[in-house]
Amino acid sequence: MDQLGAHVITHQFQSLVDTVIRCGTEFSAFIVIAALVMAFAFYFGHDRLLPLIAALFMAITLSKAFPFSSMLPVNPYTQVGLYAGFVVIGLIAFSGLSYFMASGSIGFVKTGILSVLTAGLIIAIAIHFLSIENIYAFSAPTKALFASNQAFFWWLIAPLAGLFFLGR
Repeated sequence: MDQLGAHVITHQFQSLVDTVIRCGTEFSAFIVIAALVMAFAFYFGHDRLLPLIAALFMAITLSKAFPFSSMLPVNPYTQVGLYAGFVVIGLIAFSGLSYFMASGSIGFVKTGILSVLTAGLIIAIAIHFLSIENIYAFSAPTKALFASNQAFFWWLIAPLAGLFFLGR
């Protein structure tokens, strides 16, 4: 191969590597949360994703209706802590829902897809419901994917659709 051909291939490969690295840094929060949800699913079992998703939805309602919020300090850490506490309580309360998931392994790919959808739900809730922007500044591409009200609706629906199609 001549030098010109090698230069073109090297340039294209470098461009691909730069694009992958840029996407990794711009969506790092999403990637980390998806990896944590996937680790949760593999450690506790894929059948625990249904109670996790139910707990995420329940915690929204309980956090909004919490009657003692006026007694708590007003800062984003308190809001996130209260929400996380309700998620843990909901996870324990909904642990019986795991029996409705199909028994046996659903596979690495299906668990990965459900983990990504759940991570999207978590970030959408954090952006729209919690004051997470005061704690962590999301990149512009992440905001574009999660910040609109229409995107929030679709991220609320996505894990439910994923459970319907992949959780059997």
